[in-house]
Amino acid sequence: AFVFAFQRYMPAPFYAFDEVDMFLDGVNVEKLAQMIRKQSSSAQFIVVSLRKPMIEKANRTLGVTQRRDGISKVTGVLLHE
Repeated sequence: AFVFAFQRYMPAPFYAFDEVDMFLDGVNVEKLAQMIRKQSSSAQFIVVSLRKPMIEKANRTLGVTQRRDGISKVTGVLLHE
């Protein structure tokens, strides 16, 4: 809430959130995802999330997995056609 309040007062062009929705219930994850989606018209957001509502609201989604040898693999995920 603080970040969004500050954004209205002094907006930045770019925001990065790392699992900001981790401890939220499903209803509030949905509300947060909608808020980010709305604010993305005037700023860029990069969000790290494992929650389905957040991923489904994204314009673009990248998947990152770790192989057994410890090397990360990045893949594009097509959600919308």
